[in-house]
Amino acid sequence: MVDEFAGPRKIRYFLYLLLVVVFGAVISTILADFYGIAFLEPIMWWFVENPMALFELAGFFSIIALIVIVGMKVLELADNSSF
Repeated sequence: MVDEFAGPRKIRYFLYLLLVVVFGAVISTILADFYGIAFLEPIMWWFVENPMALFELAGFFSIIALIVIVGMKVLELADNSSF
């Protein structure tokens, strides 16, 4: 099955998303403590507590990236064809 194999792109996107979420959680905690801006904190900490949601989001992004790459290749081949 396709879902059983996590390719390198999905893992790379998961790593980037995890780094962004952890950094965002720290920044949102600082904003909530010092400035009273608390709307980002529950969202970021939910993603920190649920890394599988990030992994599924990374899978979605990798599928979108695959569609974009295939679309660009199709357009490139369509330009090179002699129709």
